[in-house]
Amino acid sequence: MGIWDEMVIMLERTGARLYTGVPGDDPDIIDAARAAGAEYAALQDQRTAGYAAVGWSRSTGRAAVLATATGPNLLNALIAVSEAYTSRTPLLVVTTLVHDTAVGRGGFQEFPVSGLSDGLFTWTHRVADRAELEWAVSRACYLAEHGRRGPVHLLISPEVAGAEPVPTLPTATAGQPIPAGQPIEALDPVLDVLRGARTPVLLFGGGTRRDEVAEYGVRLADSINALCLVTASGRGGFPEDHPRFGGLAGLYLPPQSKDALDEADVLVVLGSQLEETALMGWESVHRPTLIHVDTDPTVLNRVVAAHHPVICDSGAFLRAACAGLADTGASVAPWWRPWQPETPATTEFVETVRFWTTLRAVLREHPVDVLAQENGLADLWGYYAPCFTLPPGVVPLVPSEQTPLGFGLGAALGAALAGRRALAVGGDGAFLTNLPTLVAAGRARADICYLCLDNGGFGWPSLSRDDTELVDFDAAEPISALAQATGFATATVSEPEALAETLATMVVGRGPRLVVIRLGDRPPFPPAPAVTL
Repeated sequence: MGIWDEMVIMLERTGARLYTGVPGDDPDIIDAARAAGAEYAALQDQRTAGYAAVGWSRSTGRAAVLATATGPNLLNALIAVSEAYTSRTPLLVVTTLVHDTAVGRGGFQEFPVSGLSDGLFTWTHRVADRAELEWAVSRACYLAEHGRRGPVHLLISPEVAGAEPVPTLPTATAGQPIPAGQPIEALDPVLDVLRGARTPVLLFGGGTRRDEVAEYGVRLADSINALCLVTASGRGGFPEDHPRFGGLAGLYLPPQSKDALDEADVLVVLGSQLEETALMGWESVHRPTLIHVDTDPTVLNRVVAAHHPVICDSGAFLRAACAGLADTGASVAPWWRPWQPETPATTEFVETVRFWTTLRAVLREHPVDVLAQENGLADLWGYYAPCFTLPPGVVPLVPSEQTPLGFGLGAALGAALAGRRALAVGGDGAFLTNLPTLVAAGRARADICYLCLDNGGFGWPSLSRDDTELVDFDAAEPISALAQATGFATATVSEPEALAETLATMVVGRGPRLVVIRLGDRPPFPPAPAVTL
């Protein structure tokens, strides 16, 4: 019996209660409640789930159970939690944490949730062992429903819940950091490493500036014959139509670039904190000589020890490296195999790969100023170079490691309000969670084109669940209806032959526009087993 089944049994002994939240990738307490025949509500938005939990608790006097996960999942529900706190409404919030081995190392959606106490929770407790589970659940219910009353918080790590532990990254001997403000001679050991590199890779993160990467990053890559990668937040600097571009690091790396990374003898990381998604697969990659450049010394050696940590602005480092190295590699044959474009399948429906390859072709002819992306299952293919590369001059707007659902939709609206021609791509779940964004864009008559990828639910969790009922929904028609009511021009595409023309027409249009693309597949991502950064 799993920990969630145990918790439901313990809670139901004290009386029936509601279990609600947004179902995640793995089965949680909502699944356990459903299996036990308890009352549950699987919703698509944490705010709505939080409000529903508070309403149920206030109506019954018993604590509803709100299932959350660390990061934006929980943060999205905190308005409801604050209402429960001030109204002294019983509420039990259960939060699944990141793996213990990822804490403090840039874990995906890691957030210090244990510090969210004063003004939000009357009691917070991290369950450190399955043996204390019954005591923790009993204590939580008592404190929520008696005495002061209000929301209580139980934190559950995946290790306690019985999940497989995350592999530990290999260790390495860290070099002594080169401090900021040192003369150029202090970089001589690093430049010597670059001069001797046979198979170097450059990785540009969000801490790099686009103009400096476009000028000095390309020059450095040419001088040492380097393959160049970017992180999702570092996208937009290194030209993605350049023959040295190898794609996005980590989760999104094409297999050819993964093979090249396996052969790399020197890896230069500039302006990246090396978050979890950029490090996926690192444990099985041989260790190249790592040069890590960042202005924040606390980032260096946080996850992977650098042989040459450099406390320096990435632009200053690039200029110094270009000045200290001869331009000899531009005409040398590359040592890696370039990635190959994905070929869409011939189907009667619009598939995910076809959408992204078609959008790439459309934007080459009809560029925009800003492209915002969400991070759902269908959206991830837009980070995969064989499907989609960023057109020159287009500024990307992507979420950081917290990836709050709907960030891209709201960020694109902000860009449009600043006078930029904006295009935003998101899944139907992101749109359903952020309907006020559509209303605001319509009222502002913003010059923005929204593309809603409709695969009928939360695509990412559907891949890890045997039963997808809790994560399936059909929201495209209500989304279109709301957009039309607020002044949008709308269109729906379900046939492949209409895709390119519809996208081109709407991209070049003016004012608020919405295109719903009905996808007929939910392909797993990454598309093939890949060991990456």
